Amino acid sequence: MNKPMIKNIIICALAVTCAVLTVRLWFGNFAIHGLFPGEPVVAASPAHQRMAMGMIESGQMTINLHGEEQERHVLYSGLRGDEAWRISVRALSALIDEGSFDRSGVLDEAALTEIFSRDNIVVQYNFAMPTSFFREQFGRRPGFLSSVFGSFESLVIVPDRNAVDFYFISGTNGGENTMFHAFVLEDEQIYYDFREHFLERSQIAETQPEHNDQRQIFAHNPIGEQMLHADVRPFVLFFFPNPATASAGTTINGVYTYVDSYRVVKFYPNNVAEYIALLDMRSSGAVSLASSLLAALDMLDRDRAAMLGQGEPMNDVFLVGYSVGPAEGQWNFYFDYVVGGRPMAINEVEGVDVGILEHAVEISVANNAVVQYRRLMLNFFEAGESL
Repeated sequence: MNKPMIKNIIICALAVTCAVLTVRLWFGNFAIHGLFPGEPVVAASPAHQRMAMGMIESGQMTINLHGEEQERHVLYSGLRGDEAWRISVRALSALIDEGSFDRSGVLDEAALTEIFSRDNIVVQYNFAMPTSFFREQFGRRPGFLSSVFGSFESLVIVPDRNAVDFYFISGTNGGENTMFHAFVLEDEQIYYDFREHFLERSQIAETQPEHNDQRQIFAHNPIGEQMLHADVRPFVLFFFPNPATASAGTTINGVYTYVDSYRVVKFYPNNVAEYIALLDMRSSGAVSLASSLLAALDMLDRDRAAMLGQGEPMNDVFLVGYSVGPAEGQWNFYFDYVVGGRPMAINEVEGVDVGILEHAVEISVANNAVVQYRRLMLNFFEAGESL
C-alpha cells in the first residue's frame, strides 16, 4: 500500500471520528466522563480567586439536616470561613474534572421531594449566575456546562450512596418553567467528608438568629451626628489615587465636594458618599462581567480599608444582583448589608434617609473602571449587638 493511500485512509478515519463525536454532542449524548472533557486547566490567577470570592460566595448557603429533628443552618456572608463551603468548593472542583451529566427535568413536586428529602446544602443566588462565569472561576474555559444550561439561581448538593449529586436549578423561581440539571460525582472520600461534617453540625446548637420581621435595627454614624462640624475628608480621600491632587473641599448646603482633574466625590448630609468619574476612564484588558466585578470589589475593599483606618467597622455586604448598561460595556452591581447574621434592606431602618439609593452599595463599572460609586456610610447593628 503506497503512502498516498495510507494518508487518505487516515484522513477519512479522522473525519468519521469527528463526525460521530459531533453527532453525539449535537443530539445531547452527554454521557462523557467529566463535565469538560479534554479541556486544559486554566491557572486560577489572584484576580480569578478574588472574583470567585466576590461572586460565587455571594450566595446564601443553607445546610438542611434530616435527623430525628430537622435542622437548618443559614449563612448570608462569610461562606469562605465555613467548613461545609470548603468541602463544597472541593467537590465542585472534582465535579468539573470527573463528574458526569445525569439528566435535566422540570422541577415539579416529585423532583422537589427527590432532591430535598435528604441532607443537603443549598446555595441560593439573588441573580442569574452565568454558568460560563461559574466554571471559569474553577480554572476551566467556557464550554460544555454552558451547552447544557446558560445560567442558574440555585445549586443543591446532596451526598447520596457514596456519591454526591449536584442539582443546578434555573428558571422562574419555582414556577412551572423551573428546570433542574443533575450531575453526579462518584467520589467516596468527598462523600464521607460531607457525611462527617453533617454529623458534627447536627451536634452543634443552632446559632443562627431566628427570623423576626420586627427586629430592631439601629444606625451608627461614624462621622459624627453633627456633620457640619465633622471632618469627612479622611473617609473619602481613598477615592483619589493621589489624595494630594484633590481640592481642599467645598461645602454647599451641607454637601462636602472634593475634585481633581478626573473625578468628583460628594458627601451628602444623609451620609451618602458618591464618586463620579468626570472623564472617560479605561482600564486594561477585555471587558467582561468578571473584570467589571473585580473593579467593583477593589473599590469596595478600598472603602472598607478607609473606614477601618479611621477606627470604624463596616457591615458585611452581599451581592444582591447586577445589570447591564445603559452605556456599552457597563455593568452595575448592587450590594446590601448583613446585620445580625441576616440580610438587611436599607429601607427597613426607620428614620434613616437613604435618598435615591435602593441598595446599601451601588457600583457602576465601564471599560473595567468604576465610573460611579454610591454607598450609605452608616454602620448598622441589632439591639444587643456590639459594633
